[in-house]
Amino acid sequence: MLSGDLVALKESVCAFAGKAIAPRTDLSDYTILPPEVHEAFVSEGLYGLGIPVAYEGRGGGWLHIAVTAQAIVENGFNLGCGLSWLMHAVISRYLFFGFGTDAQKLAFLPDLASGRKIPCLAISEPGVGAHPKHLKTRASALDGSFSISGEKAYLTNGPIADLYVVLAITREEEGRKSFTAFIVPSSTPGLTRTPLLDLGFLRPCPHGGIVLDGCVVPGESILGRKHHAYTDISLPFRQLEDTMMMGLFVGGSKAQVRLIADAFREQGREPSKDAAFLMGEAVSTADSLEILAHEAANTLDASDTGNPGLLPVTLFARRAAKDIQDALIDIVQKTGLEMGKAYNILTNDLVSSMKIAGNVANIKQERLGRSLFSG
Repeated sequence: MLSGDLVALKESVCAFAGKAIAPRTDLSDYTILPPEVHEAFVSEGLYGLGIPVAYEGRGGGWLHIAVTAQAIVENGFNLGCGLSWLMHAVISRYLFFGFGTDAQKLAFLPDLASGRKIPCLAISEPGVGAHPKHLKTRASALDGSFSISGEKAYLTNGPIADLYVVLAITREEEGRKSFTAFIVPSSTPGLTRTPLLDLGFLRPCPHGGIVLDGCVVPGESILGRKHHAYTDISLPFRQLEDTMMMGLFVGGSKAQVRLIADAFREQGREPSKDAAFLMGEAVSTADSLEILAHEAANTLDASDTGNPGLLPVTLFARRAAKDIQDALIDIVQKTGLEMGKAYNILTNDLVSSMKIAGNVANIKQERLGRSLFSG
């Protein structure tokens, strides 16, 4: 059960999404978040969630962020807007608040909380993803500064970001690379954005890349421990991202269920026994996932992103989310329901999103199973 303040938060975000996002039937036409949608998030103060009041944020923790992500999609019927907001909130809280020095927090968190600046985590590179063995971006030490060169790709909010957290090689010994994270403003000389990447889904959440050609940043731009960014930031961020995405999938599934129920009523259709059974399966699974999403966020608030219990939860959540989609697709196909644009786009976004990092999830699941046979 959510506490009173979280219930109030969810209700206010649901009302916001229903007013500012749901009526925008044109959002799937945009490959970049419309400025007026960003300003709506700003006016609602949603970018400040998860950032302490001392840094001009609204306070709250991971559960507040998870509840908000779910509400945005559940009542806004758009996964892309939810993802764009979520990545802003996660990067602000986890990276800038979690790893920032006192000076960095004072310098950046107020702008992030207000939405005046948009953050982006830049790890992946063209053709190789985020595999450390194949990453090539390097930072060379100068006199108290660093010169960064390389290319980053597949960046969520990359085309609109003001602050990039760039992972770059700062040491290599016997073929083993060590990475450091640097805060690189978009205005840094030598930084250019690559053409917008249209995934074909998740619109209007923008994706793209950057090229860094001798970008010079001061030593004070290092975020976290020097040479330890891959183990301190990159690896835990993957688990954090998977955990927080649960809220988006729950919100999307609940929105789909509501749209299907509305279609039955509006088209004067009486659901068959099979359709009612499948709807019950989808609803019960989505409600169960909601509880898991909240408990996973509670775990993040109580411990850290390295909690080993989060891996099996997120693996199960991925399978459960797919089961929901299978059930809902089956209903629509068997009944011949005429579904509108909002439902079709939302379904395509959810199904396509679940394929992202699917191979990585399968590898994690296999490793988990093999661990039972070791020793």
